[in-house]
Amino acid sequence: MLRMILADDDELVRETLKEVVPWEKYGITIAGEADNGQTAYELCLDLQPEILFTDIKMPFMDGLEVAMRLKEAGSKTKIIIISGIQDFNYAKTAFDIHAEGYILKPIQITEIHEVITKVVSNIDMERNMHEKIQHLKQQLSENATLIREKFISNLLLGITTNKQKIRDKLDYFQIPIGAQDSLLAAVLQMDDYNRQMENKNEAEKQLISFSIYNIMNEIVHNYEAGLCHSLAENEFVILFNEKAHGDNKYIRICEEIIEALFKYLKISVSIGTGDRIGSIDQVESSYRSAVRAIQHRFYMGKRSVVKIEDITVMWNYSSSPGVDFTTVLQLENKLIHYVTLGDTDCGLQLLDELFSTFRQSDIASIQGFGIELVSALYRKVCEMGEDQQLEPILPQRNKVFIQMLQVENIHQMKEMMDSLFTGVSSYFSNKYNQKHLDLVHKIKALVQLNYTQDMSLSDIADEVFMSTNYICSVFKRETGMTINDYLTQVRMSEAKTLLLTTRKKVWEIAEGLGYENHNYFSTVFKKHTGMQPQQYRTKESSSGIN
Repeated sequence: MLRMILADDDELVRETLKEVVPWEKYGITIAGEADNGQTAYELCLDLQPEILFTDIKMPFMDGLEVAMRLKEAGSKTKIIIISGIQDFNYAKTAFDIHAEGYILKPIQITEIHEVITKVVSNIDMERNMHEKIQHLKQQLSENATLIREKFISNLLLGITTNKQKIRDKLDYFQIPIGAQDSLLAAVLQMDDYNRQMENKNEAEKQLISFSIYNIMNEIVHNYEAGLCHSLAENEFVILFNEKAHGDNKYIRICEEIIEALFKYLKISVSIGTGDRIGSIDQVESSYRSAVRAIQHRFYMGKRSVVKIEDITVMWNYSSSPGVDFTTVLQLENKLIHYVTLGDTDCGLQLLDELFSTFRQSDIASIQGFGIELVSALYRKVCEMGEDQQLEPILPQRNKVFIQMLQVENIHQMKEMMDSLFTGVSSYFSNKYNQKHLDLVHKIKALVQLNYTQDMSLSDIADEVFMSTNYICSVFKRETGMTINDYLTQVRMSEAKTLLLTTRKKVWEIAEGLGYENHNYFSTVFKKHTGMQPQQYRTKESSSGIN
């Protein structure tokens, strides 16, 4: 059984999780509970559990800090974080500390199931990796599946085409695909294959190849998504079945394969996906289109999933004078970065620079460039989980591509791209501005509530679950003043009121406003009003201001 620590300062939440989630079904036993971060951290160090299921907001130490300290201590405990706050920075921090899952409250049982299943699978994979490598070495000497693999190769290469023979062999080899099933082929290749394989002898190369196949096959098998095949050196094929087509599930599976190979084997791969086909006798066409897709990973970057529908126009840069491909790719990445930060001005400036490199190119090259750039934007938006929110701004990708193919000159293309990228950049700018305004309101409310106490910036940062540097930067940018300046402003406003409406001595007012030294209070007051406190009281009272 896997041991798990359950950490949440709400006892009701802990009891509910213990009752409604069938932990034993996943092979998990709850080894301990904690109602604060410090206790959770100590339990993890003492018991060395496989999993920590923790809330973010807890006394003494929040869930993210617990996770970071465990990481620093070299703990192998898998972290699953639950939070009542839907915030990009929290999710990014959880990603940075390699949390296995980030679940938002109210907690959904289906979401817990998906996360726990993935975590348990990862633990099993890590535990069994050494044993699997030894097992794989043994399998290398066996050729029991040679004929079956040869048949699949012949299908992909278009050598076997007779429908009846295909049907008979599918039944004979017990291949889990029907002759009339809808399929989609994907091709996986190692990035920079020669570099990754240099200094490797043949036995090591074969072992790496077999390990890649085993991991990708295990993931596809777990999803019941189709079958895998090793076609040639540095070429692996996945035949995704109809079950994997819904909601583009096959894309998520490809991304998981890429992540797993990098995590467990430190190998960088990319995957190209081909056209969907109606039956297995047409699989050659899907395979060929997947090969065309993977050839475009240069423009997508390493560890990419390249969809054939994203490559509707073949780039023709060979006839485009003055185009530096490496520079173009770097500028593209910077442009996407600026847009998703909401920096419209820098984004448009960079878009101008990109288009200037194509001023002497033919229209096909410009269209290809535009389609690739929009594809990169769509991928980034989907990675950030913002695709649904951006639907009013970003039309369906195919519609955008069709519009690009209809433009007659670079000026029309530039206007179209300016409009598209400005809309997306404005969305992110407004989103971040609203988030910053909400943060400023929270900080002001905290100051107004606690200005009579000795309140530090770190205290405020803890209350809003942000770093001190971050809240200071946002507050200054949005208000034009520092948080300490605002605190002083609130205190001085209250001091003036107390001087005019009460008979309290100056030292009493200073102490009540959180100043331990009344002389320092008087200095601050004079700097703020131009007068000493007693002078202010005398002058304003004599003026009839109450």
